[in-house]
Amino acid sequence: MENKLTVLPNEVRELAVKVSESKQAEVQTVLQQIFTGTDDWERQVDEIEVKSINDTMSIQLADVARLNSKKARLSAEKIFDSKRNEVQNLKAEFDLEDKLWLKAKQVMQLKFKAIEEKAEWKANFAKRYEAEQKELRTQQRILSVSKYAEINRIEFENMSDESFGSFINGLKSTHESKIEAERIAEELRVSKAKAEAERIEAQRVENERLKKEAEERERQISEERRLAKIEADKQEAIRLAERKAIEEKQVKERAEHEAKLKAERIERERVEAELKAKRDSEIKAENARLEAERLAKIEADKLAKAPIKNQLNLWVDSFTYGIPPTDNEATKLIIEKFEAFKKWAKSEINNL
Repeated sequence: MENKLTVLPNEVRELAVKVSESKQAEVQTVLQQIFTGTDDWERQVDEIEVKSINDTMSIQLADVARLNSKKARLSAEKIFDSKRNEVQNLKAEFDLEDKLWLKAKQVMQLKFKAIEEKAEWKANFAKRYEAEQKELRTQQRILSVSKYAEINRIEFENMSDESFGSFINGLKSTHESKIEAERIAEELRVSKAKAEAERIEAQRVENERLKKEAEERERQISEERRLAKIEADKQEAIRLAERKAIEEKQVKERAEHEAKLKAERIERERVEAELKAKRDSEIKAENARLEAERLAKIEADKLAKAPIKNQLNLWVDSFTYGIPPTDNEATKLIIEKFEAFKKWAKSEINNL
C-alpha cells in the first residue's frame, strides 16, 4: 500500500521547512510518524458514536481509545524530549567551542601585540641610540651655557660643534664683563637678599600657620562626615529592620490566607466528591432499573409470542415433499432449496 503523507500543522510545518537540509529527512520522518499517529487516533475516536447511556460497548471502546491514545502521546513525548536533548547538547558544545575560539583570539592578540612592541623597540635601537647621543650632547651644552646665561635649548641644540664653540665663547666673554658690575652690586644684593630672606621666613611661618588651620578644618570636616555616616548607617539599619518586620508579617498573613484557602478547597472537594458519589449511585440504580424493565419486557414479549411461534413451527413442519419422483441433480437442487427455506423460516420464527 502506498504511504500517504500527513499534512503537518501550520505552526509545525513553518518551523520544519527552516531546518538545515542535512536534518530535513530525519525531521520529516519523525514528524510524519508522530502526526500520522495523531490523525489515525483522531479518526478512530471520531468513528465511535455513543448512542445512549446503555451503549456500553461504545463507551468501553471510547475509554480504550483514550488509554491507547494517551500511551501514544507519552511515547511521542519521549521521542520529542530525546530530540530536544540532542539539540541542547549540541548547542552547549557549540557555545563552549565559540567561547574557546573567542578566548584564543583574545590571547593571540595580546601575545602578538606584545611581540610587535618588543620587535619595534629592537628595530628602533639605532634611532634611540642617536636620540640618546643627541640628548647627551644637548645636556652637556646646557650645562656649559648655564654657567653664563639662561638660554632656551632650541637656540643651540642643533648647532654644529664649531658654531657652538663660538657661541659659548661669546657668552663667556659677556659673563666675565658682568662679573665686575655684579661684584660692585654685591653688597646691595646681599642686603636685599637678607631682607628678602627675612620676608620669606615670615611668609613661611605664616604659611605653616595657615596649613595647620586648614588641616584642623579638614580634620573637623572628616569627623563630621564620619559621624554623619554612622547616623545614616543607623537609620538604614532601622529602615531595613522595619521593612523585614513588614515582610515577615506579610509572609505570615499570606501563609494564613493560603492555609484558609487550602482548607476551603479541601472541604469543597469533599462535598463535590460526596455529591458525585451520590449522583453516580443514583445513575447506577436508574440504569439497573431500566435494564430490569427491558429484560422483563423481552421476557413478556417472548411469553406473548410463544403460542404463535408454536403454530408457525407446526405449519412449517407440515411442509413435506415425500419420496422424490426421480433421483437426479435437479431434484436434489429443489430439495436443498426447500430445506434451506424451512431453515430460514425457523430462524425468522425464533426471532419473533
